[in-house]
Order: sequence, then C-alpha cells, then structure tokens
Amino acid sequence: MPESFLGDGLIFEDSLPLVWTAGPLPQDPAMARLNADNHQLLGAEASLDEVRVHEALKDESPALLHELQRLEFKLNVLLRLTADLARRTNAGPAPRRIRLSAVGLELPGENSWVIGSTGMLELYINSTLPQPLKLPAVVVGNVIGVDGEAAAQMQFSGLSEQVVDLIAKLIFRRHRRLVAGSRGPAAARP
Repeated sequence: MPESFLGDGLIFEDSLPLVWTAGPLPQDPAMARLNADNHQLLGAEASLDEVRVHEALKDESPALLHELQRLEFKLNVLLRLTADLARRTNAGPAPRRIRLSAVGLELPGENSWVIGSTGMLELYINSTLPQPLKLPAVVVGNVIGVDGEAAAQMQFSGLSEQVVDLIAKLIFRRHRRLVAGSRGPAAARP
C-alpha cells in the first residue's frame, strides 16, 4: 500500500473517536482560528502527559514541590470529571481504527469517498479533553490494503507548521509510550 501521502515520519495506529464532515475547506480567517484552536488543544494534551519538575523548582523546598503535585492531582481529577460530564451530555462519535501521521490520515473500512473531495475531520485525541482536533482534509485515495480491507486516504490541508509539529510530537509521545509498555516492568530495570 503506498504510504507516501502519510509522509516519512512516524505513523500512529489506534482506535479514536472520529467524525468526517464533507464540505469546503476553511478560508484564511477561519483557518487561522482553527490553527489557533488546534495549537491550544495540542498544547493542553501535551501538558497532561508531562510529569516533570521544572528546573527552576528543583532547589525549592520539598513541601512546595509536594503542594504543587497535590494541586496538579486535583486539577487532573477535575479534568476527568468535566470530561465525564461532557460525555454524558453528548456521547460523541464511536472510536474507529485510524493510521495517523502529521500530514494525513488513513481510515480503514472506507472506500466510497470521492477522490478530491474536501471536508473536516474531527479527531478526539484524548478522552480527558472533550474537544476534538479539527483537521481540514482532502481525500487523496481509496486503496485496498494488504489485508484486503478498503481504506480512505486523507491529506491535511492548511495546517500551520506549529500544528503539524505538535501533531508529530503527539504521535512520537504515543509511540514512545507504546514502546515503553511493550518492554514491560522487567525491561525498565538496569
């Protein structure tokens, strides 16, 4: 299966809630807002993964560090409760298998979309954040994979370099977590 449309970076495979809405691609002012919203969402998602003490706080008292960790824990609990409430009021889309890169997405199980058609992909990247990543896309192919299953190929359009970079970093973090999980606790020991 040709994967050149996904670029030469890491490719992330998972089941994530996703919605495709066919329509025209956003133009300049709307695209700028969309990029700003995506940048904010990807930054928020990255901050949820980070569990590190900033260099400036290393010399502070253990009591201050403990208090900051306690506050972070409380914020994480509030985020999860808010996400649970949002899911109860709006169930959202069902998860679907995807193959994601920083420049495109492949959606197995679809092959009826017209090549060249445009629209908006809404991809829910973290269950704690009920806001979707909004990705304007162009259908660039309908292929049959090695497993015999049809797949639609979509290339993102109009994303800023910063957003593309943050998507690449998201994919890298998920890949790193997957690799660390496959090693198991015994491999983590020296």
